[in-house]
Amino acid sequence: MVNARCVSPHVAEFAATGHAYPKESVENDDFFTRARYPVASEGARLVRSTRMRRRYWCGPEENTWTLARTAVERALETAPGLRSEIDVVLAVSSTTIPYLYPPEAHRPGNADLSALIIRDVLDREDCIGLDLKSCACAGFVRAVQVMDGLLHDPNHRAGLIVCAEQTSRLAVAESNRSTFGFILGDAAGAVVLRRTDRRDVEGVGHGLLDHTGQLAPAGLDLIRFGDDGRSLVMRGERAGEAIRHAMVSSARELLRRNDLAVGDVDWLLPIQAHLEIIQGLGDELRWPSEKVLWSGDVTGFSGSASIPAALSDYVGRGVVRRGDLILSPAAGAGINGGAALYRY
Repeated sequence: MVNARCVSPHVAEFAATGHAYPKESVENDDFFTRARYPVASEGARLVRSTRMRRRYWCGPEENTWTLARTAVERALETAPGLRSEIDVVLAVSSTTIPYLYPPEAHRPGNADLSALIIRDVLDREDCIGLDLKSCACAGFVRAVQVMDGLLHDPNHRAGLIVCAEQTSRLAVAESNRSTFGFILGDAAGAVVLRRTDRRDVEGVGHGLLDHTGQLAPAGLDLIRFGDDGRSLVMRGERAGEAIRHAMVSSARELLRRNDLAVGDVDWLLPIQAHLEIIQGLGDELRWPSEKVLWSGDVTGFSGSASIPAALSDYVGRGVVRRGDLILSPAAGAGINGGAALYRY
């Protein structure tokens, strides 16, 4: 495992979070009605294995752009002064790749969210904007890694990460043959990381502590978009095993590198994926189930957006509190894997 984070005189603290889910809650029976491929015959098995109850899907007036905008606005509401400090915006979304789903129906040529956020939400002209497109489910961890490097630049005071995915159209496409679509949902999550002198936060104990990442190109064909750009290809158990292995190895590396035991960490907050994957992750790490934050059964799995959206939701509900130590592993298409260790 590589990508160790070097100790520096600065730390990226978690200054604000925000999230957005669409208005429409889709129950399981509604999913089976909408799906345009043969999946209803497997309905009982899917419900048993995933424990899914519902997922959020975008309506006619909602998309990745509207979700991203709302998530950022909610984050800034909690700390209004951050607006003028943000110098870098990283937007993460696999479902705004141009041949998939553009963020605005009336602007099909514009697939970059960062520019829209800088202009229409931050009202700034002096920010750097970057869009990360192909990181899939590991997108939030990848963005954290990139932002950590950018915040080592003394010219960058704070950075905004926003992950937004609209996976619902992939879930029911006629060309789809993956039952993985059953758990898919739409969401956006935003996190503001602020560059702070390490000595200023040591007493408080919050900030990005470490991160790691890996890429296993041998798994490129295990999970991918279909050739029509409207469906998913997922190689069943092989893909699930590869995803779980990538998350387990990344999580173990961060625990080892930081001389931590499972009992030292307050929460495991992984991608909000298939319940069997999450349970397998917890079993291999020997993680107590009461210290695993998973709500995918009611929100759906929104890929890169799932971790920051869940983090913001749990913060808003008072479950995650300042000073809590959190480990967030993620993995997906690629096979892209990684994990972040941070004190909120």
